[in-house]
Amino acid sequence: NETIEEALQSLYPLVAEKGMDWMYANCSTTAQRGALDWAPRFRDAIKPVVEKCYQSVLDGTEAKVSINSNSQSDYREKLEKELEEVSKQEMWQAGKVLRKLRPENL
Repeated sequence: NETIEEALQSLYPLVAEKGMDWMYANCSTTAQRGALDWAPRFRDAIKPVVEKCYQSVLDGTEAKVSINSNSQSDYREKLEKELEEVSKQEMWQAGKVLRKLRPENL
């Protein structure tokens, strides 16, 4: 239930420094219980997607898509349009506002 901002600014640096096992051992019992109870469900939910992605890399599909896209003369224009659509999404717009509010940016 943490925000992305909390994850980026405090949680991920702690995980990088001390490890996820330390994080599990030092968070609240509510968070521990939630992680233990929900981890298998999330794993099961994303497993088919990860397997499909892996297979697509393994069989060369991802490389073909990338090569074909990058070979088009208007690749850069199409890419910029796709990236612009992503940057217009509410989540990314909120991130831009939040980054301006970080203590180091005030």
